[in-house]
Amino acid sequence: MYADDETLVLWNPSAGSIQKAGDLRARLEEENHWRLYESKDREDAIECVREACEAGVSRLIVAGGDGTINSAVEGMMRSDEHQTILGILPLGTGNDFARSLGISLKPRIALSQLLESRSRPVDLVHLTSSSGERYFANMLTAGNTGVYMDHLTEEIKHRWGPFSYLRGVIDILQHLKVFEIEVTLADGREIACEALNVFVANGKMSGGGLNVCSQAKLDDGLIDLIIVRNGQTQQIASLTSNYLISDFLEHELIEYHQATSLRVDSRPPFPVTVDGDRFGSSPLEATVVHGRIQVLSPGL
Repeated sequence: MYADDETLVLWNPSAGSIQKAGDLRARLEEENHWRLYESKDREDAIECVREACEAGVSRLIVAGGDGTINSAVEGMMRSDEHQTILGILPLGTGNDFARSLGISLKPRIALSQLLESRSRPVDLVHLTSSSGERYFANMLTAGNTGVYMDHLTEEIKHRWGPFSYLRGVIDILQHLKVFEIEVTLADGREIACEALNVFVANGKMSGGGLNVCSQAKLDDGLIDLIIVRNGQTQQIASLTSNYLISDFLEHELIEYHQATSLRVDSRPPFPVTVDGDRFGSSPLEATVVHGRIQVLSPGL
C-alpha cells in the first residue's frame, strides 16, 4: 500500500535515454518518502498508477518518455481519485510533452526543476479510434506519419535518437499515400480534402522537438487540428524545412483549425499514433477535457 505523503516514481527501464540515467536513479532512491516502481509494460504501468492514485499518492513522477507519460495519464484517468500531481523526468527518445512544459532534457536539471516547481492544470484529449478509447496529453498523428511509425523499431529509436523521427519524414517522401479525409468540427464546420498527414495537438511538439503547432496551449480548452494537404512534389519536400527553420503552420499545404471536439474519417483508413505509440486507425473522434490533471511545471 501507498501512503498519501509518498511520491511514486514510475521508472521505464526501456526508455530511450535510460542507459544514461544510472546516477539519477540512485539520487531518486535517496529521497525520503519516494518509492520507485520499475514498470514491466504499458498495462503494468497503468495499473500501478491507478492503484497509487486510488491510495492518494501526492505526486507521480514519470521517468521515461512520451509513451510512459501516456500510460501514466491513462492510469490517472482510470482512478476515481484525481488529486495526484504529475511530474516528468524526460528519459525518452522524443520527450515532446516535457519540451512543451519547459522541462530541461538534462535529467539532473529536470529533477531540480521538479523539486522547485508548482503545479498547473493542463488539458487532456479523449480519443476514440478503431482500437477503443484512450486519453493523451500531447499529440496524435495520423496518415503517412502513422505509416512510418509502424516501422519505427526500438532499435532504430536507440540508434538514431530524436533524429529517427526526422529521418522518417524524409524516408516516407518516396512512398507517400494520399487519404481522402472528411472532418467535422464541434461548431459544425466541415472539411473535405486530400491529405498526407493529420495532427491533433494538445502540445506544440512532435517527433523529438519538431514544432508542429506553435499556437497550441496545454491549458486553453481547445485541441488544434493540423492537416497536411496533398500537393506537388516540390511543395511536399519543402515541408521538412518548415519544420526546422520557420513556422510549420504557415506552409502553403497546411490547414489549421481549433475546436473543442472533432471527428475525422478517411478513405482508405489511416493508421493513428498517440504520443508515439500506434493506436488503431480512423475513423477517430477527439474531445478536449479542460484542466483535467495537475502537472509540475517550472517557471510558475
